Amino acid sequence: MAICSVLHGQTVLSNQPEQDCFGAIPICNTTYSTTSSYSGSGIIPNEININYSCLSSGEKNDVWYLFRTHSAGYISFTITPVNPQDDYDWAVFNITHTSCSNIYNDPSMEVSCNYDANIGCNGVTGPNGNQGPCGQTESVISVQANEIYLINISNYSSSQSGYTIDFGESTATIFDTLPPRALNDTLSCTQTSVKIIFNEPVACSSLTFSGSDFAIADNSGNKIFPQSITYVGCDSLHPYITEAEIFLNVPLSNSAVYYLLAANGSDQNTIADLCGNFVSAEDTLATFVMVNNLSVDLGSDVYTCPSAELPLLYSPSTSATGYNWYHNGVLADTTVYYQPNDTGQYILYAYSGSMCFASDTLVIHTLPSLQVSLSGNHLVCEGQPLPTLTAAVSDSSASISWFENGLPVASDTSQYQPAQTGFISVTAEASGYCTSTATAMVTTATATAPEITGQSLCRGSSAVLNVTNTGEGNLIWIFQNDTLEVNKNSITVTAEGNYIVVYTDSNGCTNSDSLSVHTVDVPSEPQIFCPELSTNGNTFTWQPVFAESLLLSTDGGFNILTLAGNITSYTTSASVRSIQLTAANGQCHSQTVESPQCEVYITHLLSPNSADRYFTISGLETPVSLNVYDAQGNQVYSKADYQNNWYAPQMRQGMYFYSIKAGKAHYLSGKLLILK
Repeated sequence: MAICSVLHGQTVLSNQPEQDCFGAIPICNTTYSTTSSYSGSGIIPNEININYSCLSSGEKNDVWYLFRTHSAGYISFTITPVNPQDDYDWAVFNITHTSCSNIYNDPSMEVSCNYDANIGCNGVTGPNGNQGPCGQTESVISVQANEIYLINISNYSSSQSGYTIDFGESTATIFDTLPPRALNDTLSCTQTSVKIIFNEPVACSSLTFSGSDFAIADNSGNKIFPQSITYVGCDSLHPYITEAEIFLNVPLSNSAVYYLLAANGSDQNTIADLCGNFVSAEDTLATFVMVNNLSVDLGSDVYTCPSAELPLLYSPSTSATGYNWYHNGVLADTTVYYQPNDTGQYILYAYSGSMCFASDTLVIHTLPSLQVSLSGNHLVCEGQPLPTLTAAVSDSSASISWFENGLPVASDTSQYQPAQTGFISVTAEASGYCTSTATAMVTTATATAPEITGQSLCRGSSAVLNVTNTGEGNLIWIFQNDTLEVNKNSITVTAEGNYIVVYTDSNGCTNSDSLSVHTVDVPSEPQIFCPELSTNGNTFTWQPVFAESLLLSTDGGFNILTLAGNITSYTTSASVRSIQLTAANGQCHSQTVESPQCEVYITHLLSPNSADRYFTISGLETPVSLNVYDAQGNQVYSKADYQNNWYAPQMRQGMYFYSIKAGKAHYLSGKLLILK
């Protein structure tokens, strides 16, 4: 078994071919030592899928190695860091009958892996079967003959000290005895050049700088020899190449099949791998077809605004076998067309095989927005003119358009006075900016109308005025153009005249009400006479008063009757003993007067000239029962419910006697003289 033993100085290597799977270093020797380290993950990122691989950091400062098995057995190797504190992780992949590009999506290709920390192990790790307490070793790997494996070694510590790999304990034969070949997807990307990717590194010592190690042949055996060759590598750190491009004097046909042949170059040998395996002259390295002028053109960068729909991206290019779209360095799609959903950098790689490709980059930029503002919302009191709005725009060259409730109303002016209330918006546009809009709401408000209520101003007295139907705000009472009170809901006044209240609400809008207060005379107290009992009940009378109305209640009751001011009597039921009477001019009232408590009166003389025409009884509770007797004791008249309506029409002149029962148990008796 052999691996090329290459010693490097302490140099940080980055973006090297061996940091990508297809540029893996072949194993040519039992041990390999390096004092250099790698940084980054090569040209092709994310070749290892952290969702299934134990390498949770993915490719981190990594490098790839390749070996082929020539016999069955097991593989054992040990990685020993130069600095025992360094932490190296690794994974082994079986790529037999598959390729590097499948590693990311096929978890079955990973056959062994270790991602343990270097704690007390001096950094020694590998699938060597030496199971220890540190956890940095794995079981040996069982293999069959004619299999191909890749090893990825990741420098977790990011150091620059290097390491040694020892395969000495392996039982399977993995000596590299096969010469290099070109991959089958070697293509002619133009009519005068052919790109070649090798299946393993080719030693620079076996190459010529003219390309004479190669020849192109068609189906008829006609050969074309290269004019020149270009490649990356062959320097002090990389004594090998993994790909090259040869240039021809004679253009190739679009439709023909061609063969890439090995030739003895000007150095008298063919090409060889790093293990010294030379290709035989005239061997076919690859069969290919011509892909004419593969090109990609995404067009100019796109400048867009946040609300705009992003354009569909595509490229009118020559036929390609595959497409990779990258958004900000991350693979986003593999179709011909791509619909972006965000701004950023977009790169399209169109390829045919692994060598012919073309790319273009397009950046979708977000344009800055113009800064436009209005002076806020406006509330205008009813009857006041609508305000003039001013638009402030960050770019003085911007064009301005005004809209009133969605309809265009003005343009090219920074000020506008609305014709009506509603939503007023202004839109500003300028080259190199996104259009911006600012909106203001203009509304009108009306303060609620206050209401003044109050009493009449009685002469010689005062009246209370009240205001209602107001909310938060200020109140001002005004009389004869002078301010009487502020922020009071009621005031007491003593003078007649017009009183005004002005209400200003929280929006600053005002409304008012007024009340004319007049002086009213207070009527005189009524003079009530004793009631007279009649068939209809007790009749109360009083002297006439000059008043608008009379307020009457009976026996101190709560029910008050309103009578016209010119009424002078009122009849109640016989059970009512007293009334209360008040004269009123509006809210100006006299003192309330109660009817007098009159003495009992009984008629003693009935004659044509007496004051009483009827036998009259007053001042007694009802009902009144009356019995009259003559001098012999004979009953001459009897009435259970007497109503002062007997005048003794049949009685002879003489002395009579009466007996009265009032109420339940009030008895009276006396004499009655009747004269004819």
